[in-house]
Amino acid sequence: MTSAAARMVLIALGLLLVLTYFLLRSFTPDPQLQESRLRAIDALTLNEAALHRDVLKASHGLMLNYDPLVATVDRLRTIAGQLRAGGAPAPLIDGIAAELDRQAALVEDFKSVHALLRNSVSYFAYLGDRLVRPTTESGKAVTMVVGKLVSAMFRFVDSTSTEAEAAGLAAAMEELSAQPAPDKLHEDLVALRAHGALILKDQPLVAGILSRLLATRVSEQARELQDHFMAEQRRAESLAWIFRLLLYAASVLLLVYLSYLYVRLRANARALRARSDFEHLIAGISGRLIDTPVERAAEVVRQGVEHLGRHVGVDRAYLILHGSDHDTAVECYSWSREGLDPPPGWPDAALALARDCELQLRQTSKWGLAPRERYGCLEVSSVAAPPRSEEKERLSACGVRAWLCVPLWHAGAGVGILGLDAVADNKRWSDDDIPLLRTIGEILVNALFRGRTERERLALESRLRHAQRLESLGTLAGGIAHDFNNILSAILGYSEMLLSRLRGKSRDWQHVQEVKKAAERARDIVDGILAFSRRTDQRLRPVRLCPLLEETTGLLRASLPATIDLRLHLPDRDAVLWGEPGRLQQVVMNLATNAAQAMEGKGVVDLSLDLVALEAGEALSHGTLTVGRYVRLRVRDNGLGMNEAILERIFEPFFTTKPIGAGTGLGLAMVHGIVADHGGGIDVRSRPGTGSTFEVYFPQYEGSPIEDTADGKLPIGNGETILIVDDDKALVKLGEEMVAALGYEAVGFDNSTRALAAFRADRSRFDLVLADEIMPEMTGTQLAAALHEMQPEVPVILMTGHGGPLDAKRPGVREILRKPLLSSDIATAIARQLKPERPAPAA
Repeated sequence: MTSAAARMVLIALGLLLVLTYFLLRSFTPDPQLQESRLRAIDALTLNEAALHRDVLKASHGLMLNYDPLVATVDRLRTIAGQLRAGGAPAPLIDGIAAELDRQAALVEDFKSVHALLRNSVSYFAYLGDRLVRPTTESGKAVTMVVGKLVSAMFRFVDSTSTEAEAAGLAAAMEELSAQPAPDKLHEDLVALRAHGALILKDQPLVAGILSRLLATRVSEQARELQDHFMAEQRRAESLAWIFRLLLYAASVLLLVYLSYLYVRLRANARALRARSDFEHLIAGISGRLIDTPVERAAEVVRQGVEHLGRHVGVDRAYLILHGSDHDTAVECYSWSREGLDPPPGWPDAALALARDCELQLRQTSKWGLAPRERYGCLEVSSVAAPPRSEEKERLSACGVRAWLCVPLWHAGAGVGILGLDAVADNKRWSDDDIPLLRTIGEILVNALFRGRTERERLALESRLRHAQRLESLGTLAGGIAHDFNNILSAILGYSEMLLSRLRGKSRDWQHVQEVKKAAERARDIVDGILAFSRRTDQRLRPVRLCPLLEETTGLLRASLPATIDLRLHLPDRDAVLWGEPGRLQQVVMNLATNAAQAMEGKGVVDLSLDLVALEAGEALSHGTLTVGRYVRLRVRDNGLGMNEAILERIFEPFFTTKPIGAGTGLGLAMVHGIVADHGGGIDVRSRPGTGSTFEVYFPQYEGSPIEDTADGKLPIGNGETILIVDDDKALVKLGEEMVAALGYEAVGFDNSTRALAAFRADRSRFDLVLADEIMPEMTGTQLAAALHEMQPEVPVILMTGHGGPLDAKRPGVREILRKPLLSSDIATAIARQLKPERPAPAA
């Protein structure tokens, strides 16, 4: 249930509760209760009057007993309890109850005192009757006094007594006591006086109790209670009338709200149908994208944009993926209604507009100055509505009256926008539509990037196959390098020795010189093959690239045609990497030469150098880079370019697009091997007719380059004995002659086992051992270990024509040389081990 529906339900329930409350309060309080209250008040008043009547009757001796008084008091208390239970106010009913308690106490006092008074009066009358019958002459005087006293006492008792009358009666009784009386009347006179005194004492008490009893306020309080009940009844009737009016108003309001709910439900039903249609559209597009092959995904996305635009009722819809600068459209899928073609530059300009709007939204909180944000999207429901802004002016210039821009994201990064234009009229998008638009935008973007991912996967598979082919070729090259180098060693060695004996510039000398040059070219080819296969030994050191590039471009300008413009850009002059200067120079020379040849002798070759920091791994066209800092060498030309078939094979050895005899096909293969040895990668971009760009990445080195120093002097021996071991007899013979020519005594063996036996027979004879690495029975490394065990101070120099990596940390091995060898190589190595302090002039 949505929040709006929940609010509607709560409002309806609230109105129903109010209606019920008013309905209950609109009724008049219970009339039977009111009638019972009034009857109880009347009964209270009547019983109060009856109590007063019975008390008066009892005081005049008209009642035989006091039971009616007790019964009336009980009835009064019962009635008070009924009134309390009937809702009488506590202050009033408590006052009545307190007055009834006081009245009951007075009745009890009246009963006690009045009973004594009646008893005394009765006995006083009895004694007076006896005393008024004289029996003697002397008792007549007493009788007369008693008669007067009795008459006065009865008048005192039956009338309202005063203090004067009481004082007269007291005096009369004193006078009676002073009268002489016969002895037989003495006791009666004493008793008469005693009861008279009691009557004089009790009669005022009874009169006081009677006056207080008759003065109780029960009747007045009953009338107050009756007035309260009547006023309460009138207020209840007034409130009931008011609540009837409120009930009518609440009923009318509820009817109006129910009508409003009916209208809203109808509208919500239509919105739900529209949302359902929209969701069905999204599901249909998503299903088609799932079932569509990757190569047709772009076509389905374009159709999806069209269906989306028609469904939401806009005039133009477009999906744009931007490049790295966020302003350039890389891919655009758009749709427009017939006759509403977009203006020039639109919708590509929507990318920059969306970015500007996002910047302005972040910089200001004043809505209306720019498109407002809704659910992460940018909306302009009316371009013409004030206030005006630069963004609205740009939309108006493109004929847009309402605009919605949905940012598109993939893998946590913004990749483009989904735009909707209303040209005919203003438009406001509902809160339900925008989340659905974001959903369909994500579906379309995911489909496009799924295609990209699939293409990248296929490209990576192609690169893997290419790398596997290169690895196979490299293995083959490294395997045959040993035999080639042995052959070239013989050719170069004998050519060098023959040249030293021939007459300079003679025809024979020239022929041998050409043989030597051919062998050197063959050696370079073998070196290129080994560089490609990553099987050469390297002496790496810090190298500053800017001086190396300046030197290389100087050589290139001298060798390239004047129609080739070679431009050098070195913004980062402190770029330093860990490498081998000669091989790095080969990379530059080969790339620049290939670029010049690709332009057919006329054009511009740009060489630039900069530093790049990668915060994430990156896959290149040929290689993969990890996170770190790199030196990037870029070589760009505006030549013919290459198609994908050529791009896939450019680093294969012996592959070339040049005519037969114009190239060996080893230049780029050598570049690939050198870059790989340096831990870098290559990224190649090219299309036919647009030129090519080679970007070479080398890991950056933080430090200063070290300059090589060499004096070029050739050391000469002093008759030291050199043991030469090689499985190739021709190379053994050649080595003996070369070593002898350098001033040393040479002893050669073509078998490592026999060489070891000769050394064991005379350990002090040999000053140095020059041994081949790959030999049957015992390798050079094994021979060096055995010699070292017998004579640790004898240095061993290994020679190898194999392309594998070399490790000088072997027992007895002082140095490793790579075939083919010249006299200078052998002379320098022997001198370094025997007498490094004594160089001699070159022969």
